[in-house]
Amino acid sequence: SADTLATLYCVLAGGASVFSALAFYAASPHCRWPRLRRAGRLGRQIGLVAAAAALWLWMAELGFAAGLVAMLCTWMLAAMLLPAIAAWHRPGTEPR
Repeated sequence: SADTLATLYCVLAGGASVFSALAFYAASPHCRWPRLRRAGRLGRQIGLVAAAAALWLWMAELGFAAGLVAMLCTWMLAAMLLPAIAAWHRPGTEPR
């Protein structure tokens, strides 16, 4: 049905937004997760492709303006949460 397809589009768009933010975080020098830090330049390229896909999916479902706002909101939410989760998780340190 139409509602199921709309939900699928939104879930895929949200996932692509989060994946894009994760790829950009992995490519940044501030990444605290050693496994992700290996991505380097490839992380930026993958993040750009994922951001474009997320933007296209959001805009296909919600229209131009609402899709742009939804993509940027989910992308920035993920971009803000990733360093906080990394700081809370403290990767690379042994528990005491």
